[in-house]
Amino acid sequence: MDNFLLKKNKKIAMSQIQKKETWFLNMANELLVDLNERTRQIMQKRFGLSVNQCETLEKIGQQYGITRERIRQVILGTFKNISTKLNSSRFKEAEKKIIFTINQNNGIIKEIDIIKKLNLDGKKEANAIKFFAVCSPKIIKIEQKGQIEKSWITSYDIVPDVKKIILNAKNIFEKEKRPLSDKEICRKVIFSNPNFSESQIISFLKVASALKKSQFGKWGKTNWKEITPKGTKEKVYLILKERKHSLHFTQITKLIDKYKLGKKKAHPQTVHNELIKDDRFILIGRGIYALREWGYFEGTVKEVLRKILEKSQKPLDKNEIIEEVLKIRKVKKTTVMVNLNNSEVFHKQRNLYTVKK
Repeated sequence: MDNFLLKKNKKIAMSQIQKKETWFLNMANELLVDLNERTRQIMQKRFGLSVNQCETLEKIGQQYGITRERIRQVILGTFKNISTKLNSSRFKEAEKKIIFTINQNNGIIKEIDIIKKLNLDGKKEANAIKFFAVCSPKIIKIEQKGQIEKSWITSYDIVPDVKKIILNAKNIFEKEKRPLSDKEICRKVIFSNPNFSESQIISFLKVASALKKSQFGKWGKTNWKEITPKGTKEKVYLILKERKHSLHFTQITKLIDKYKLGKKKAHPQTVHNELIKDDRFILIGRGIYALREWGYFEGTVKEVLRKILEKSQKPLDKNEIIEEVLKIRKVKKTTVMVNLNNSEVFHKQRNLYTVKK
């Protein structure tokens, strides 16, 4: 009996969770409940309420043996029917949730971002949220090529401010030529636009087509390699650049996946191949790589010792030499000494070493 009650309570709880997760979808279907079967199916197919993908007018027309124009007329007529329900408490509740989220983001939010914030249960629920935005006269969808990505607002009054901040930020990045943190870009934008808050600036930058925040939390131009790395070698470079220290190629591989720098899982051998081929990366230990720009250079331990001593303006003792070598090579101290004691290359006098001429 106890097991029966336990299973029943679990089933009820799961049902409540499912209902909550498809909140917008349930509300959308309520708007369509009074329609005849065919019209309801057309609306569900067109707006992805019964299938994950929104279907085209052409495809729906073929399914019902009518023209795409007739499908379009059915949809327009349905929206007129739905408009009589826009003052219902249920519709107002859904509309309020969407508008509240837009206002929380300073009056503008990218469509993909608001879907992520409100959606709890996959594609159909996401489509239902978009459906409510189409139905509501208070929610405006905007998109301006090269400036603003597909976004939602509640008033066109905000658009000039958004474009102003985006243009200012683009000019800053043109001048700086490097990625900037939230604090850095906000400080520079506010210098020219003191009436805007940091929160507003970040919200406006999030909808910019030409600007983007990297996985490491820095803003820059979308086409910059530091912001949107394309191939494996650019991802490797970005990992080392951000970590600021040498790493084993397997560690680099794991970090590429951790920071989601690619859609596909990174493979250690692919990463290692890129490290070997690209002269920006220097092998400094067994499978350990660093950036050449950090001052590392190629060569065996013997060649490294030679360069260190040739660069020095005075003879060095073994401790000084070992310290310099370990800055640019991940090797054992004994390995350094074995190479340093090569009398054909290095000269030792009173515990000080020089290169033989």
